[in-house]
Amino acid sequence: MKKLAVCAVVTLISLGGYAQSKDFEKLSKIKDVEFVHIDKNMIRLAAANGEPLSVGENIVVGKGNDDIVQKIDDIMVFSCEKAAAIEKLKKSAQKLLKGNKWQSLIDMKNDDGETVKICQAKEGDQITNVVLAIEDDEAQLVIIKGALDIAQLLKQQAEQQQQ
Repeated sequence: MKKLAVCAVVTLISLGGYAQSKDFEKLSKIKDVEFVHIDKNMIRLAAANGEPLSVGENIVVGKGNDDIVQKIDDIMVFSCEKAAAIEKLKKSAQKLLKGNKWQSLIDMKNDDGETVKICQAKEGDQITNVVLAIEDDEAQLVIIKGALDIAQLLKQQAEQQQQ
C-alpha cells in the first residue's frame, strides 16, 4: 500500500510538471511566434564542453560547467516581433501566470513602455522560472525548469551589492 501511495504522488507531481510544459508549448502555435526548446541532454553537453549555453542572440546562461547550468533541466524560448503576435503572446502568458502557484519576483515597467515580469513556481524539487520581456516591437518569454532558484540568485546578488 505504501508503494502505491508513493507511486501515485510521483505520478501526480510528474503530471503537474508535464501539464505545465504543455500549457506553455501551446504558445508556440501562435502565428509569427518563434519557439526554441533545449532539453537536458543538450544543456549537459554544453556544460561538459565548458561552453556557456547560448539561446538566440541575447540570452546566455551560465559560464560553461558551473552550478547554474547544472541546475537547468529544460529551457523554452518564445519570441516574436509582429504586433499581433506580441499582444497574443503577452495575453496568453499572463493568463498562464495567474494563480496561487506562481510567485511574482519582479514586475517592472519603464518610461519607454518596456515591461519585464519574472515569476517562479515550485513543485517539490522542480522549479519553473518564467521571464516575460515585452517592448513595442519585440517580446520574449523564457521558461527555465530544473533546480535553479532565481529568487535565491536575486537575493544573493542583492546581498553582494550591499557589501
